[in-house]
Amino acid sequence: MSNRIIRQILLCAISGVLLALAFPKFNLYWLAWIALVPFFIALRRSKGLGESLLCGLFFGIFFFGIHLSWVTSLFRFVEWWIILGWAALVLYQTLFIFLFVILLRFINPRRVLCAVPIAFLWVIVELLRAWGPFGVTGGDLGYSQAQLLPLIQIASFASVYGVSFLLALVNVTVSNLFITFMSVRNKLGEIKFFPTVLVLVLVLALVIGCYAYGLWVMATPSPIPHPSSLKLALIQPNVDQEDKLDPSKVMPIFELHEEMTHQAMEEKPEIIIWPETAIFSYLLYDSRLLPRVKQLAIDSKAWLIFGTPHYIGDKAYNSVVSMSPSGEIVSRYDKQQLVPFGEYLPFRRILFPLLKGVGYYDYEFSSNPDPELLSAADLKIAAAICFESTFPYLIRERAKKSSDFILTVTNDAWFGDSSAPYFHLNTGVFRAIENRRYFIQVGNTGLTAVIDPYGRILKETKLNRREILAFELPLQVR
Repeated sequence: MSNRIIRQILLCAISGVLLALAFPKFNLYWLAWIALVPFFIALRRSKGLGESLLCGLFFGIFFFGIHLSWVTSLFRFVEWWIILGWAALVLYQTLFIFLFVILLRFINPRRVLCAVPIAFLWVIVELLRAWGPFGVTGGDLGYSQAQLLPLIQIASFASVYGVSFLLALVNVTVSNLFITFMSVRNKLGEIKFFPTVLVLVLVLALVIGCYAYGLWVMATPSPIPHPSSLKLALIQPNVDQEDKLDPSKVMPIFELHEEMTHQAMEEKPEIIIWPETAIFSYLLYDSRLLPRVKQLAIDSKAWLIFGTPHYIGDKAYNSVVSMSPSGEIVSRYDKQQLVPFGEYLPFRRILFPLLKGVGYYDYEFSSNPDPELLSAADLKIAAAICFESTFPYLIRERAKKSSDFILTVTNDAWFGDSSAPYFHLNTGVFRAIENRRYFIQVGNTGLTAVIDPYGRILKETKLNRREILAFELPLQVR
């Protein structure tokens, strides 16, 4: 292997590491504005498709290998199988980088304005990564900027992908400027220097304009009046996942939720919310526990929303249920976007014989392709379960149905203290801005939070703590 190719590989590896550092838990978000520069320089210097694909391979392995390393926190449940799963996921995501590299060859990099189609191409590849039953949004550039609230206000009309476009645009432009400068310095005259500088100035002006727009939007009083408010009590019981999976601990875990609900009653909430699959039981069919849940609603004089597995006929669902203060089941949301290899096994006939030793694939959930909004306290709630909140289009479809706020119930106990819960909450920041709705997240071990329509986290629990988050939610007029 020549020294030149080794330098190419090092540039791509550095780029992958820098970009991974822009995301949780490192949160060096500013790195995302330059992290792709070494990668784009390496691609410009590559000779032939094979060398370009080699660059894509090393960038993908280093970036996704680090960014998606939270997957390995499942080791205590499935042991070495998860290392195989993590490697397969990283390689699968790297295939999209290959696609980007291949399509990039149809764009002339010597054109002064080439940064625009290249940035669009990057966004298209991000959209493709999120599409279908194997969709993943982890690693989308825009999510790295969740802390830069003024800039990401453009997500209200451009979504998180608009932020990704800006980041890709800056990275391509800076890399073009570097290559042009080196060409001029070496008297190669590949591209004229001053037009490239002018493009950089225009791109930076665009970024500054977006930031200024965000400052203006956040400083302007909301045009949406808040004539009333709603008292919420969000229950974070902090139950370890191994305990949740232990059938002998169903009753103690239920009694913990019962006790915390009684504590929450002191705040006189109108809605009390439990996390995803709060109790590992089909609560609506459980003759021991359902009467006690109804009694909780009656005693609290509040609506009770809780996550529970549910079944109809031979199909099981991961669901969220709303119960009225009189103990009546009013509405149910069934999860639409399931976690592949987590909640169901793709290509079951082929893979089950190979993976049955894992011990988690004897049963699986079904998807509800046409889920309904939750109803509680005369409100419509755009519900999501777990990683569904990471998909912009899913939440937008529900939020636009005259919903009053967005609610995600989740159980990130699977992932311990990894980066997953932090990235998950960052996606909620974008869902709030994109839909200009309050976003509520209730997690078993956290993070539980309330986010306003501008992405500001108004109240938040600590990870792996047992807490009750009480909040008075302003109601927006629709």
